[in-house]
Amino acid sequence: MGKTFRQRVHEARAHVKLLSPTEAKQILDEDCAMLIDVREAWEVAQHGTIPGARNVTRGELDIKADLELPRRDPELQDRGQRILLTCGASGKATLCAAVLQEMGFTDVWVIDGGCRAWHDAGYPLTSTEAF
Repeated sequence: MGKTFRQRVHEARAHVKLLSPTEAKQILDEDCAMLIDVREAWEVAQHGTIPGARNVTRGELDIKADLELPRRDPELQDRGQRILLTCGASGKATLCAAVLQEMGFTDVWVIDGGCRAWHDAGYPLTSTEAF
């Protein structure tokens, strides 16, 4: 039997680094990381995201981070840069972190609980709609 989404996230969490929303906010306030929301554009539009986040979907992230593909993103070519990932509740971001680590990125973090935890911690999102 194949693995479920939750099983895959649970396994990936053992290998990725997590930050609380408070820790992430400190890093972002110091402008020391690239923040990426890996949800679909409609999800970001409906629920909002952390201010300053770039929207690179889960389906596009490893293509944009590739060193050889024509659709690569120049801002994702430095394997040593600090990257913070978020999504709604951190499941998709966790899977993306595992992929980026496989691709050689060394300083990748997931905001534990995603945008929902960020909002619950009292920090603003780009939209007024709540989760």
